[in-house]
Amino acid sequence: MESIIINTVGVFVAFIVILFFNPVRIVKQQTLAIVTTFGRYSRTLGPGLNFIFAPFQQIEGKVDLRTTEVKAHVNIKTSDNMFVLLPVSIQLRVDSGNAVAAFYKLTNPEQQISTWVLNAIRSVSSDMTLDDMFKDRERVVAHVATELKGRLSGFGYELDAVLIDEPTVSESVQESFNQVVAARRLAEAATEQGKADKIRLVAIAEGEAEAQRERAKGLSDARKTLARGITESMAEFQKHGVSIEESMGMLTEINRIDALREVGKHNNMVLVDLAGGRNIALTLPATQKQTGGHADNPGGASGGQGTQNT
Repeated sequence: MESIIINTVGVFVAFIVILFFNPVRIVKQQTLAIVTTFGRYSRTLGPGLNFIFAPFQQIEGKVDLRTTEVKAHVNIKTSDNMFVLLPVSIQLRVDSGNAVAAFYKLTNPEQQISTWVLNAIRSVSSDMTLDDMFKDRERVVAHVATELKGRLSGFGYELDAVLIDEPTVSESVQESFNQVVAARRLAEAATEQGKADKIRLVAIAEGEAEAQRERAKGLSDARKTLARGITESMAEFQKHGVSIEESMGMLTEINRIDALREVGKHNNMVLVDLAGGRNIALTLPATQKQTGGHADNPGGASGGQGTQNT
């Protein structure tokens, strides 16, 4: 009977101890629990079933080991005096071997890390233009990662990634930026057009020069042919006993007749004939030929010669 009473009292006492002091603690996966003894840090509990000496020991808090994301929007000023809003995302996690520092050293980790990001970005963006911020964001990412890794390790955090989105500017600045880019493209297009025009003009000039050379060559060849023909004709005349003066007169007369024949093929052309006592030969329009009209002797030529229809 006494043993039953003793067992009952023991169970009751154990129940009271478990109910009021509860030494059993269960910690979830990817979580660490910070244990203090009389308010002072004593140890860290890992995931699973754990025991503490309650009420002398307490769970001061828990540290999440999963990767967390800290987002910030940083207002910066570039070297060309443009104000830009830069969206930044920092992915970090607590170092399981240094969870105590992560728990005790930072009162507001997200806010303080955002401040570090702001300072790091402003230090590198001070010598970058707005165009550089759009084209060379990797430079900013590398600088921020280098700056944050050293700082975060001292506070029990590890940096996983730094992500920087496209910079955001006001609509007026964006419109001005687009106008600058458009003007630059127009200038490049004008330069290329000028080069093309230059090439075209050079090609035309070279073609004209080549044509002039060919015409000069043709004229020279024609004169050589003419001279050779006259020489051969003179030789033939002399072979048949015709003097040089008579030969030259005959050739001149043949050339004059050929010229008159060519003039007759065209209308409204005036030919001044100074050979053989004839002064002027005038071709008349087709209408005057039909009516038999005559034109006045142009130029006031003397000698009383009338006009000739040809």
